[in-house]
Amino acid sequence: MKKQLLCIFLALLMIPVLLLAGCTSPSTPTPSNTAAPTATSTPGGSITPTQISQPTETTPEPVEKGTVKMVYVQWACAEAETHIAEAVLQDMGYEVEKQVISAGPMWTSVATGDADVFTTAWLPYTHEAYWTKYQDEVEDLGVLFTGAKLGLVVPDYVTIDSITELNDHKDKFGSRIVGIEPGAGLMIHTEEDTIPTYGLQDWKFVASSEAAMIAELTRAIEKQEWIVVTGWAPHWKFFKWDLKILDDPELTLGGSEEIRVIARKGFSEDMPEAASILSKFSLTDSQLGEVMYKINVENMDPVEAAREWVDANQDIVKDWTS
Repeated sequence: MKKQLLCIFLALLMIPVLLLAGCTSPSTPTPSNTAAPTATSTPGGSITPTQISQPTETTPEPVEKGTVKMVYVQWACAEAETHIAEAVLQDMGYEVEKQVISAGPMWTSVATGDADVFTTAWLPYTHEAYWTKYQDEVEDLGVLFTGAKLGLVVPDYVTIDSITELNDHKDKFGSRIVGIEPGAGLMIHTEEDTIPTYGLQDWKFVASSEAAMIAELTRAIEKQEWIVVTGWAPHWKFFKWDLKILDDPELTLGGSEEIRVIARKGFSEDMPEAASILSKFSLTDSQLGEVMYKINVENMDPVEAAREWVDANQDIVKDWTS
């Protein structure tokens, strides 16, 4: 009897506990506690839009289009032309290699394909011999400059105007003509044509370099001495000093010439865009003179001078690259 009463008592105690348990439910996470879904693909392999990262805008790198090998003689006009062409080609995605050599090897290297192009062929007269020899092995890309001229040059204070008058004043000149590199067309024609035509065989014809010629001209002008040098236009010296080209009535140094761009055979086929740019590449006397002046008078680095000019004259450059 006692055991029955104890069981009934315990059963009555359990009823409230069971009722309390029935009123509660399992807790569920609130939205703030919900973790972001992981990036898993659906059975079809697709992903939800929230899993797609947005693209980042970047500046495209210029496409490398190959290397153009340029050669030039250390003449003021050739230096300026070459560096301007280099800057334009670089902007179009080309690598450019440059080498300074003399006139003969310049033609030979392009004719043999060791180099691609040069921008300073003086035709039809100055480089006539080179053109005759190599014309079937090169491509003529076109005219860069018109109205170029060779001559014997004196300061404006020298009171003669023609080569025919040189012998009358040989003592003032010291019977001396200051030249540039011996392989230059100007030197060849002066020695073979001008000197014998005007009876200057007893004069000393000094072969040096453009830099050495300019140095002698500078010293003479500073002292107001008479001097005659081989010269050509376009050239920065005409912007710096008052100079004149002596009349050449027999045209021993030719008349008006063109500066042309010459490339190796097959260049237009291998690099058609570069060939097209160089075929349209042309400069006026003032444009070329501006860059030559910066390099040779203001002592600006040729790369910097050319880059400054190209950046400031994009309307001209676009005519070449379009």
